[in-house]
Amino acid sequence: MAFGKITDQDRQGKGNVGQPDTPNLTTSEMQEQMDSLANLAIDKFNEFIDAINDTTGAINIGAEVPPGISAQANIQSILNAMVTSLALCVEAKHIHLNKETLDMLTSDMLEAYDRLVTIFENINEIQTTLTNSSISLPTSSAVKAFIDAYDFKAKILAAAYPVGCVYSTTSTDPTTLFGGSWNLLDTDDQGVKRYVRVS
Repeated sequence: MAFGKITDQDRQGKGNVGQPDTPNLTTSEMQEQMDSLANLAIDKFNEFIDAINDTTGAINIGAEVPPGISAQANIQSILNAMVTSLALCVEAKHIHLNKETLDMLTSDMLEAYDRLVTIFENINEIQTTLTNSSISLPTSSAVKAFIDAYDFKAKILAAAYPVGCVYSTTSTDPTTLFGGSWNLLDTDDQGVKRYVRVS
C-alpha cells in the first residue's frame, strides 16, 4: 500500500470554508460539516499507519543509499541489497582462484601436526630442560606440553576456515577433513555440497 497525501480535491467541500454566513444546515449537519476536515485527517493518518505496518511499507520510505551498495533510495531496496552483499561476501570468503592451493596447504599442515603429536605422545619425562653449561634446551616432554597447550591444529583451522566461512566439496565432509563443526547448507545439481562452519 502506497502512502498518499491529503489533496486539494480531498479537502473540497469540507469544513467551514465557503459556507454562507447563515448556513442552511441542521445542527447535526453543521457538526458533520465542521468535523469533516478533522475526520479527513484522521482517516488519512490511519491509512498511513496501515501502510507503514504493511510488509510493503518499507519500499515507500525514502533513504540515502550507503556508499558501495547499488539500490533504489528506499529502505526495502537498501535492505535487500545489503542482504545480497552479505551473502555473497560469506560465500566468496573461500571460493576463489587459490582455494585449491589453500585446501592443500591446510591439509598438509594438519597432517604434519598429527605426525608431530604422535611422535611425542608416549614421552613422559619428568624433566623439562636439559642443562649443558650455560645453555638450557627443552626436552621432548616440554616441547609436547607446549604443542598441546598452544593447540596448533585449532589455530590453523581458525585461520584457514574461520567461523561463518562456506566450504564447497563433492566428497569429504569438512568436519572429517579439518575438524570443527560444519552445517550442510545445500547441494546443487552437480552434487556440489556447501557447508558453513559454525564453531
